[in-house]
Amino acid sequence: MGESFAGGRRAAVLTLLVLGAVAAQGAFQGTVTGRALYFGIGAASLLAAWAGALRARSGRAPVLLALGATLAGLGDLLRQVIVHLTGQSGHVLAVDAVYLAGYAALGAGVWLLAAGRVRSRRQRLAGWIDALCVFVAALLVVWQVSVTAAVADPALPASARVVLVLYPALDAALIGLAWRLVTTCRRGEWTGTAVVAACACWLVADVGHLLDVDVDGFTSWLASGWLLGNLLLAAATWQRLTAPLGAGHTGEGASGLGRLVVCLAALMVPPTVELVIDATSHQDAIGAVFVSMLVLTALVSWRASLLLRGEAAARALVRSRERRATKLASWSADAVVVVDREHRLLSDPAPLAALLGTTPEELTSTQDAVRAAGVAPDVAVQVFEQGLAAGGQVVDVEVPARRQGEDRWLGIRLVDLTEDPDVGGVVVVLTDVTGRRSADRALAHTALHDGLTGLANRTLFTDRVGQALLRTVRGGGSAAVVSVDLDGFKAVNDTLGHDAGDALLFEVAGRLRAAVRADDTVARLGGDEFAVLVEQVGGDDDQAVVTATRLLEVLAQPVELDEGTVTVTAAVGVAVGRGDVTSGSLIADADLALQAARTGGRNRVELFDPGMRAAAQAARELEQELRGALAAGQFRLVYQPVIDLADRRVTGFEALLRWNSPRLGAVGPDRFVPAAESAGLIDEIGAWVLREACATAAAWRSAHPGAGAMTMAVNVSAGQLTSPDLVGSIAAALAESGLPAGALVVEVTETALVGDPEHAAACLAALRALGVRLALDDFGTGYSSLAHLRQFTVDVLKIDRSFVSTMAEGEPMPAIVRGTIDLGRTLGLEVLAEGVEHEHQARLLAEGNCDSAQGYLFARPLERTDAEALLLEQAASRRAAGVQVPLP
Repeated sequence: MGESFAGGRRAAVLTLLVLGAVAAQGAFQGTVTGRALYFGIGAASLLAAWAGALRARSGRAPVLLALGATLAGLGDLLRQVIVHLTGQSGHVLAVDAVYLAGYAALGAGVWLLAAGRVRSRRQRLAGWIDALCVFVAALLVVWQVSVTAAVADPALPASARVVLVLYPALDAALIGLAWRLVTTCRRGEWTGTAVVAACACWLVADVGHLLDVDVDGFTSWLASGWLLGNLLLAAATWQRLTAPLGAGHTGEGASGLGRLVVCLAALMVPPTVELVIDATSHQDAIGAVFVSMLVLTALVSWRASLLLRGEAAARALVRSRERRATKLASWSADAVVVVDREHRLLSDPAPLAALLGTTPEELTSTQDAVRAAGVAPDVAVQVFEQGLAAGGQVVDVEVPARRQGEDRWLGIRLVDLTEDPDVGGVVVVLTDVTGRRSADRALAHTALHDGLTGLANRTLFTDRVGQALLRTVRGGGSAAVVSVDLDGFKAVNDTLGHDAGDALLFEVAGRLRAAVRADDTVARLGGDEFAVLVEQVGGDDDQAVVTATRLLEVLAQPVELDEGTVTVTAAVGVAVGRGDVTSGSLIADADLALQAARTGGRNRVELFDPGMRAAAQAARELEQELRGALAAGQFRLVYQPVIDLADRRVTGFEALLRWNSPRLGAVGPDRFVPAAESAGLIDEIGAWVLREACATAAAWRSAHPGAGAMTMAVNVSAGQLTSPDLVGSIAAALAESGLPAGALVVEVTETALVGDPEHAAACLAALRALGVRLALDDFGTGYSSLAHLRQFTVDVLKIDRSFVSTMAEGEPMPAIVRGTIDLGRTLGLEVLAEGVEHEHQARLLAEGNCDSAQGYLFARPLERTDAEALLLEQAASRRAAGVQVPLP
């Protein structure tokens, strides 16, 4: 787009110039059409000048150029009007004033253009000296050619002679200014050249006019000069000049040489003029020649002194930059040397000597440098040849070196710049990268090892297991992963502090390392979980189990800490694999075995069995199904009656949770409750059970007044008991349903109380404060049952079904059952027997003063409608027996 526009402007300029020549010829012929064409082209040039000036938006200079061309055209028009009206062609001061004003506007415009193009004071001064040289030379030529004769002509009035002298003198001054503008233009900028050409055209025409003062001003070549000058000025306004030259631009390249040639050529003008005068026998002009020669000599000398000072400043700048580069290089960690293709040093070896810790005198050749660096010669040659083969591309390598008895690394960057005249060799940059390589190794160690114990971390351990499995493919044998999880670490951390916990882990890591072979890998996978990789040769798969047993033995020994002596145990899982498994699956199998060992008790080893994987998969599926069960409405409650053994009357119900999964079918609480606890869903599900059970109990008590003091029992798991939201959930369920707190029985098992006894006691105390009754479920099956009765205040003791099942017909009540009943009576607790399935069991329990019971003898767990029907049936039976039962 820009190129096409520039081409259009050049075509327009050429068209105007051709039309101008035609118009001038027409004017010469004296035709009306020719004169009209002359002034039409002149007017068009003026319009073009103003359009270019306004389009450029470059300040006042283009406007002044357009104004100068306009005044010149206006002067031509006024002269022709006066000639037409008076018939005289003499000089008119009013017309000359317009012409001279045009010169003033043009001079100001060119001055502003030239002055705004450079910023350096030295450049500006040099430019004006060049302009003065051109002006003096041009003025001398004009003076000798035409001005002398005009000044000496007595026929002309003094004012006319002054005016005639001013025109060529001002043309010479404009040429000097325009030459100053030319020297500031960049390549492709022709504004200055156009102004010079315009002034030259005017100068030629004005000189011709002086030589023939009686012409009417419209001879062919004179008109061509004036009109073409106007056209060139119009063209000059159409180019937008680029930004000014910066202070760093010297202008002393090819263009600077041309400027110097012009200045020196100006010195040849005076003697040349003198030779022409002598050859043509004109009047001698020794005075003008001498004065001009003197002025030009002074100007050229001044110009030369500026060049010399500029060169001196440039040399000083180069030397300063060299010294700066040398000082920077001396403090740099890099050493830069230049070597030719024959391995000869071409640059100062001082930076390299400083890097290698030697003296420059010892580095007279590249062989000396390679030997001082401690690099193997064949490696150095290989790297150098690689740089030559790269064809000017940068080669970046790092090579090992051994210097002064230490292993080090050198970074080498080299590029072949032999063809570059400023370099003429291969540039080699050397850097000691030993520190960075050491830092990289430290970072790699940190990324692959545990920061506390220094053992391998999970990433490194997984990689080592994968490599061991690959070796079993090639060489046989097997790889075993032994997973170790500490028991009791959390208690140490909580009671003695994290520093003690860290010290314990560090000691455990040391014991594990000492208990295995040197080739075995010990890792800390996180927290208090460790793992050992045991590679077993041949068919000896028992080595891993032996190692696991030894680990248990060393871990069972007491650990001496600053805070005291502690003892921890561990659960250990072992998985053995060969090349047909992945490292991830083998580690996962060991984790499954570890979970089995943890479930089975403390301080034991469990070997992986494929059934564990299937059980884990089933557990994951169960958890996945469980997550959406509550929202999908898959849970429901069933209700098992609680029977008063004295009169076989229903006194309450126990709410039991049931889950019927669309994919898994009916799932028992013994399966999904632990899964809900591990998945963190037990609080949400438990809250729903409490709300549903309380709402049902409240509805039955309202609909069946005969139910009297009927209670509703709800089981609370160990996970719920440790939750801080349990008390709030129970309080909310009671408030929403309107059920009295005394009608709700919260059942907890002994095992649920063992995990965190203090928190459990606080939770039970908060529930009793609400007025809720508490029942101890499965009493007698846990540890220290009597101690729990002293620690936890409850209202109901539930005899476990395992004890009830031992009550045989025709035999006395078992001592454990008798003792539990008596204990409850002694403590003032209600005693409830679970799992009553036979009449003789109910009879013996009643005879033994057991308060209530539940079991299949009385009713299985009932759906809500069936349980409500049971209440209605009981109320009807009691009314039939004459017992006053309020109607609903």
